[in-house]
Amino acid sequence: MNEIMTPKTEKRTVPIEVVGCDLEGMQFIEPSITVSITRDGAFLLLENKLAPESELLVRNLQTGEEAMGRVVGMMKGEVQGHLYGIAIPQRAENLWGVPFPPEGARNAQLLKCSLCDDVVAASLLVIEEQVLEANHCLARSCDNCGAVTIWNRTDREPAKGKPTVSPAQLVAAAEEKAKEISAPPKEKRATKRAAIKMAACIRYSGFDSEVACEDVSRGGFRFRSSTKYPTDMRFEAAVPYAKSGANIFVPARIKYCQELADGEYRHGVAYIKTSSPADWNR
Repeated sequence: MNEIMTPKTEKRTVPIEVVGCDLEGMQFIEPSITVSITRDGAFLLLENKLAPESELLVRNLQTGEEAMGRVVGMMKGEVQGHLYGIAIPQRAENLWGVPFPPEGARNAQLLKCSLCDDVVAASLLVIEEQVLEANHCLARSCDNCGAVTIWNRTDREPAKGKPTVSPAQLVAAAEEKAKEISAPPKEKRATKRAAIKMAACIRYSGFDSEVACEDVSRGGFRFRSSTKYPTDMRFEAAVPYAKSGANIFVPARIKYCQELADGEYRHGVAYIKTSSPADWNR
């Protein structure tokens, strides 16, 4: 590991592999490189087009280390490929094998939603600050709009009593579900779902079943299946899933099951944290 302390950003080329879904919900595995790295993310050159706030897996091909990242935004003006700012707030230093100097206090940025004009004082990650500086705007979730919107700097102050938004609160509260023939049970969801169709895999009692995922969030996903799975059933899930790809299975459970008019079933899934694999199938 390089023991030399570095500034907030370091220009460093690291061979990587990225696993995720593009704008059309198609899964991809793309080899690439980093253009620069930070203590909480990196700038990556990719051929695929990605949606802001979407998640992907980044693997360091030199060390085998991997971590989940979040798309902050695409930098403007790139000719060859697409240069994306990717936030990796939890394990970026381990992923790159580079120690960064201790982080000082950050000044909150006053941002205004271009859709509803809501103003927040946001404590941004280093990678988010750089995307905002370069593009003069930032795509992020809006609590009022229930969607990912464009935010610009402003001199206005947030409404009185409005709390400061931290990096841990970047994802909006649950958006209301569209009215359907049979409305599913209400979910107490703290993260916004993104309507991205992709394949997912359910692993239970040693059997794998591929299902159609309708939307995803950081806390779970929703899928359709001809099989009815019982509420609170625990299993392992991989989203996205590719038969010949590098799939990551995590523990999850069924939060609700809704019978649809076409005879299929819609299931809401929440990821769970546990240190005992034996508990997953209880």
